[in-house]
Amino acid sequence: MSTGATRPRSGVPTRALILNQVERLIASKGVYAFTLRDVAAPLGVQVPAIYKHYADRDDVLIEVSRRFINALSHQFRLPQGDVTDPPAALRSALEEFVDFHLANPAYVRLSLVDFATPGGGMEYVKLAAGGPFRENFRSGPLAPMHRRLRALIEAGCRTGDFRRVVALDFYRLVKATLLIHLVFPDDVLLTGRPATARVAALKIGLWDIANRYLRPVGSAPTTRKNALRPVARAGRATRRRFTASM
Repeated sequence: MSTGATRPRSGVPTRALILNQVERLIASKGVYAFTLRDVAAPLGVQVPAIYKHYADRDDVLIEVSRRFINALSHQFRLPQGDVTDPPAALRSALEEFVDFHLANPAYVRLSLVDFATPGGGMEYVKLAAGGPFRENFRSGPLAPMHRRLRALIEAGCRTGDFRRVVALDFYRLVKATLLIHLVFPDDVLLTGRPATARVAALKIGLWDIANRYLRPVGSAPTTRKNALRPVARAGRATRRRFTASM
């Protein structure tokens, strides 16, 4: 079968084309609802052509997950120089964290599969990260991201904006909260073009939960100019619904 009519003229390698197609299928159909024939047909190749690059379907999914892990490792970037306004820096990082998940719905679906069946099936993201998740917080491709997150929280402790918490527990909180809101009670944020207001409300709600968790006991909410931005009346109503649903 000729492949010239279906492959981009940019000369993208077949290996990368396969991964691109798998990402699209995961985003639209889910992790288990497609076959390698679904991958091969739009590329104008036969299924055996995929086996030239990947051992099997699981191998393809692990490699797709590895793409996401490499991109995720750059999250929670620190500002240049000293962290003079930890709440603002962390809020900006959390907004980028939301944007990353919205831009990569296939990663969200793969993550949910991993978290739903720990040790009970193929865990694609965990394997792509190099092994058990707890170990990857200390070494491996995700370790730098978690070091940056710890640095942000420690900077907030020094300025008195945050209480001292375990950075891993904080990451669990924001990750779990974000994943739930991306897929429950519907997955419109993943399957369609989300409304700007809904994305804004998601970011506001995630920061509100993060800020409440980090706030020192007995202190007032963070009110730094760059950390808490004015919210329109509709945005405030959406935030209340977001928090109430937790």
